[in-house]
Amino acid sequence: MYESLPYLYLLAGVACFALLPHPLGAWAGVLFINSGALVWIMRAERRRLNAKSGGDGLFHIPFWLYELQPFLYFGSGTFLFFRFDNEFLYPSAFILCLCGLLIWRLRYQNRFKE
Repeated sequence: MYESLPYLYLLAGVACFALLPHPLGAWAGVLFINSGALVWIMRAERRRLNAKSGGDGLFHIPFWLYELQPFLYFGSGTFLFFRFDNEFLYPSAFILCLCGLLIWRLRYQNRFKE
């Protein structure tokens, strides 16, 4: 149960976007996704083997924005998919969700490299 807590928060956020039509449902979804993201980030920072964190390179991104980036993409994509009825937004929502999941997977893999 403890290990799956951030994923349950993320799923609860997506369920709130999908199943609750009231604007408070959207806020509940945002809160759940943020809670899951924060729990996942805190655990990942404690478990990482390398000391490198944050954006490097030409553009320096603040630590909190760098860490929340995959969750912002995924949350924005699910919000667009479930909250708007315009079928022209669906490809954008899919791409945002896909980018968020890809960045999350790459970060998960890189945290355990030395």
